[in-house]
Order: sequence, then structure tokens, then C-alpha cells
Amino acid sequence: MTVDDLDALLTRLEDNLAAVEELDEPVRDLVFELLDGVDAVHRGALRALGEALGAQTIDRVRTEHPAIAWLLEAYAVGVDEVSAADAALDQVRPYISSHGGRVDVLDAEAGVVRLRMSGACSGCTASAATLTEGIEEALREHYPGFVAIDVEPDDAPAHPPPPTALVQIGPRPTGL
Repeated sequence: MTVDDLDALLTRLEDNLAAVEELDEPVRDLVFELLDGVDAVHRGALRALGEALGAQTIDRVRTEHPAIAWLLEAYAVGVDEVSAADAALDQVRPYISSHGGRVDVLDAEAGVVRLRMSGACSGCTASAATLTEGIEEALREHYPGFVAIDVEPDDAPAHPPPPTALVQIGPRPTGL
């Protein structure tokens, strides 16, 4: 399979997935359950294959075959998942930090990333939005093989997000 063939097939699969999302809920749920099952079988088999072949063979095969390289990347075979998840979160850490919060990767295995949110994020009523709109999006875009987030329970009392402060960046206007 050439890179062009692979790209065309992936585009078609994305189109099909969009069409499935428009189906009635029971049919859509059944299709997604089927896809999740196939995904779980592939993930487990590819991980075992990667471990059996070893890093050198995986790296060689990855460079020689674009379709295999894509598959290995999609399932994070031969990837240090904790480091990959941590690097993916570098995309959102400045935003979280600007609000006095912090997000740490505790573990990552088989695409599931275990996190702890702390600082101002601990107990913040907006942390659910930060998880879905920031953290999960960063992981989907920048962490190969991402499946889900598992957030360490937080027993901090609930509080609203910190207020945003307006900061004047340029020189003060004159004549006011």
C-alpha cells in the first residue's frame, strides 16, 4: 500500500465515521461498540507483537512501510506512553498555569492517561471544561493511541474558577 493509497483510505474511513455519527442512537451505539471491540483486539495484538519484535525491529519496519508506520503510531507501539502524554499536555499547560493550575501525568497505558489536576484546578468548577476542551483535545491531537482520560479523584472543596486579570501590555495611552 502506498502513502497515497493509505491517505485515500483514511479519508474514506473518516467520511464513513462521520456518517455513522449521524445514525439513530441504537444503531450508532452498536457500530461504535463493534469498532471499540476491534480496536481493543488490534491494540492488544499490536502491543504484544511490538514487545516480541523489540525496538530495533519495530523501528526498522516503521521506516520501511508507511502503512505499518501509521498503524504502529496509531496504537503507540514502541512509544513511551507517559512521555508522549506528558509532551502532548505541553500544549495546554501555559493556559492551565495562567489560571494557577497544574496537570500531571501519573501514568499512561494502552491509550488511557491517568492525570492529577492540582493548584487552582483542584476543586475548580470549570475543571471539567478544561478536561474536555483543553486536555482531552491536546491528547487526541498530539498523543498517538489516545483512548481516554482517568482523572485522580479530587477531594478539594468546589470553588469557581479564578477571575481573569486584565493586563496592559503596551505603553499607557497619553492624553487620557
